Amino acid sequence: MNKNIQNLITNFNNLINSFKPKRFRFISVLVPGVLLLPLQQTRSEEIFLKCTGKFEINRGALIKPDWETSYLTINLDGLISTIDEKGIKKEGRTLIRRNSYTITHRDNRNSIKNIYKINGPHRTYTVIFPQRNRTLIGTCQKGRG
Repeated sequence: MNKNIQNLITNFNNLINSFKPKRFRFISVLVPGVLLLPLQQTRSEEIFLKCTGKFEINRGALIKPDWETSYLTINLDGLISTIDEKGIKKEGRTLIRRNSYTITHRDNRNSIKNIYKINGPHRTYTVIFPQRNRTLIGTCQKGRG
């Protein structure tokens, strides 16, 4: 019986030793492959627009130009979009319905500051300032990307 156990142990050790180099090669191939996968960052699709508009009401004697230019980056996943207006970057929540995009910009107290509405097929652009009771109307074109 003691002889059978010794034979079993030696056979088991030989079995383990035969699998170690194969397992090491498998691990040495698997680990670098797994490490390279997360290096690729996934980016959501975005639309870059350059929008120019004029205020709806007559402002009287002009000190500044009557038109304003905004650069919009619309996230097509419906998350956060960015607005670059006069060098100031703003962020807003994006709502996408068919071919129109609505970006709602809020302040720290969660009250609505600006609402940007872009109509895709007609390329029209409206900015509603609810606190000032003013509306900016204009057109958009693809830009910066």
